[in-house]
Amino acid sequence: MIMANENLSKVQKLILDVFDYIYKYLQEKNMTYYMLGGTLLGAVRHKGFIPWDDDIDIGIPRPQYEQFLKEIQDYLPEHLTLQTYSVSEKHHYYFARVVDKRHSLKRKGSLEERNENVWVDIFPLDGMPNNFIVRKIHMFRLLATRAMYHISCFEKVNLKRPNRPLSERIVIKFVQITGFGIKSDTRKKLDKLDRLMKKYPIEKSNYICNFMGQYKFKEMFPKEYYGKGKLYKFEDYMLMGPEDYDKVLTQMYGDYMTPPKDADKNAHAAELNE
Repeated sequence: MIMANENLSKVQKLILDVFDYIYKYLQEKNMTYYMLGGTLLGAVRHKGFIPWDDDIDIGIPRPQYEQFLKEIQDYLPEHLTLQTYSVSEKHHYYFARVVDKRHSLKRKGSLEERNENVWVDIFPLDGMPNNFIVRKIHMFRLLATRAMYHISCFEKVNLKRPNRPLSERIVIKFVQITGFGIKSDTRKKLDKLDRLMKKYPIEKSNYICNFMGQYKFKEMFPKEYYGKGKLYKFEDYMLMGPEDYDKVLTQMYGDYMTPPKDADKNAHAAELNE
C-alpha cells in the first residue's frame, strides 16, 4: 500500500486505503478511468486531496464501468464491498461505491441523519446525442428524471450543500411544503435513469458526460477535452485525468485555482464515527 501523507485527516487516510485496491485493479486490467470533479481539482491545485474534502471520485466509460461492477468484488478483501442500487436496498445512489465496512461516517446534511461506510465513488461516463436538438431533448428528460429520483429519496438529499442553483432551491421548498413525490418508488426512478443514460453509446458520441455528478451538465465535455488522458499527481499516486484539465475545471468551477471562502466549501457534512 502506498503511504499516505501524514497531514491528511483520518477519513482521507481511510479513503486512500479503500482506493488502493481499486487502483491496483484498474492498473492490472489496463482500464480507462479518469479523476472527476473535486478529485481532479485537488490533483491540479493541491497535488492531492482538497484539504476539506472527504471522498475520491473516479469515472469509467460505460462499457468498462459495467465490467468493473462485475469483477471488482473478486479483487477486494473481506472488509471492502461494492455497493450498487441494484443489489443493495440501502444504497440509494445511482453510481457505485466501494466501501470499508469497518468504518462509518455520520452524514448530517440531510433531513435524515444516517451512517454511511467510508467510500470511494465510481461513476459511469456516458455519451450524449451528437445532434443539437436531440441532445437538448435528451438533457431535459435526464434532468426531469433525476429531479424525480431525488424527490423520491428526499430525506437523504444534502440540503446544506452551498451554492445550489435557484431552480433547485425552489424545487426543494416546494417539496418541503407539499410533500410531492416523496413516497414514489426510488428504484423505479433509478431504473429509468439507467435506461436513459445508456441510450447513446459513448464510443459513438462526440461528448463525454458524468451526468450523475453534482454539477450535472457542467460535467459534459467534448471528447477532445479528455483526449488520451494525462497523468496527474494525487498524493503518492499518479492518476489519470482529462488531457485538457483547464477547460474541464474552468467549465465546472470558474476560477478554480482560487480556494473558496469557508461558507462556499462543498464538504459532505460528514463526521467519522470513532
